[in-house]
Amino acid sequence: MSSDFPVFIGGAGRSGTTLLVDVFGVHSQLSPIYETDFVVQLIPELFGGHGRTQAQIEARVRSFMDTWTAPLPIRPHNKRAYERYLHGPHHVLFTREHALRSLDELFVDLRAGQGVPAFRRFMDRLFQAHCAAADKPRWINKTPAYVHLLPALDQLYPGFRFLHCVRDGRDVACSVVTRPWGPNSHLGGGDWWARKVMDGLRWGMANPDRYLEVRYEDLLREPTRTVSTVCGFLGVPDDAAAMVSAYSDGAARLDPTRCGGWRQRFTPQEQAAFEQRHRAMLQHLGYPLGEALRQAG
Repeated sequence: MSSDFPVFIGGAGRSGTTLLVDVFGVHSQLSPIYETDFVVQLIPELFGGHGRTQAQIEARVRSFMDTWTAPLPIRPHNKRAYERYLHGPHHVLFTREHALRSLDELFVDLRAGQGVPAFRRFMDRLFQAHCAAADKPRWINKTPAYVHLLPALDQLYPGFRFLHCVRDGRDVACSVVTRPWGPNSHLGGGDWWARKVMDGLRWGMANPDRYLEVRYEDLLREPTRTVSTVCGFLGVPDDAAAMVSAYSDGAARLDPTRCGGWRQRFTPQEQAAFEQRHRAMLQHLGYPLGEALRQAG
């Protein structure tokens, strides 16, 4: 079987999706492209069955893409100063001009009734331009919300592979409550995390040969082993040792102290409430519970 299949990365935000795609951008065959959230926005707009006319759909899509592409090649982001990546917080190498020309071609194809194949050609035009600019043969594409879009991606790219980034939900909750876009409590953050993880797990159970969970903690604590596993899953040369060495020698870091910070930030009451509510998910993913819940069985 050919290994030249598309690769998408997703997961709950603050679970290491950017770190994983950034590390794999060091691979000689893979060009990382992220955050391409326009894909998440355009699919329901184009195929959502909301009763708009073709002209109305095109106007909305054009307005969105005009705004999204305006700041290229540097798009705004909400990463913190300590979050350093070799390829930057976003990495998109196709130009605004190319994207808008490709959008015109998409509309021509859609008017001819070509539907899903038309949108795939649109994505291919953009992602292939990105690869050409990077001088690499393949792309690896990351946007956290892909975890909710897996059935639609399956229609676009049958046979694609999905890397599902997971992280201890207690650390995710601690992180998202500090962000302007996140829930405002640890319990709310846990609910937010669990919904997103479940969407990825559900697709993975239905497509086990095309799905791999990558734990944030494993990537930080055992990077060479973890990267080697992913290389095998993707069918690319196993350059794990060289990749980790090259990545660690740059401005970015694989910092294991980023694991387990929730222990200093949760009160005992918050920990007990979180673990009671999300016990099954934590255990399924292999994250240990506090002593009280372990003793309770």
